[in-house]
Amino acid sequence: MGKDVTSRTLQAMATKKRIYECGISLMKKYGYENITIEQIAKKAKVSVGTYYHYFQSKFDLFVEIYRQGDKYFKDKIPALRNRTKNCKERISEYFALYAQLALKDGLAMVRNLYVPTNKMFLTHGRAMQDLLMDILREGQKNGELPPEADVCKITETLFVAARGVIFDWSLHDGSNDLVADMRNMIDRLASTYLL
Repeated sequence: MGKDVTSRTLQAMATKKRIYECGISLMKKYGYENITIEQIAKKAKVSVGTYYHYFQSKFDLFVEIYRQGDKYFKDKIPALRNRTKNCKERISEYFALYAQLALKDGLAMVRNLYVPTNKMFLTHGRAMQDLLMDILREGQKNGELPPEADVCKITETLFVAARGVIFDWSLHDGSNDLVADMRNMIDRLASTYLL
């Protein structure tokens, strides 16, 4: 019985992953607004009912992109927690990872995500944001950031700048060095907050 449950669980995970990957593939090619659940299900070779078993809506598939981004950052936490680095270096590394995530997603995906109608960027309480706030709070504790500094506001401001760098990279068809541009922008901005 245990073996059957395990194989069923693995099969379910594989099906969900296939649906997700097919949805992403279609989104990159046609844009989020231009694809349907029926198209995603057909490409994934599942029924529409099976799609709804794993995702409640097309938007739920979109939300999964952000869950994957949060997972990416959770996996990178050990490298960002290096105690030998100061707050500015850790912020810089954090946003280099953010840029690398955009590179990993690719230009086509970035162009689908970095649009004014995407309100997912405004969602609070995500692991990605929490990690940056932890870095800033630790900097505050170590005297690298003023005690009265608003960590939440600094986080929002740094993300606004980072999204701008990625948007600019997409405007230039990915021709500029995204990681270098990100580090340059964030280093300059972070310096205005740090002691």
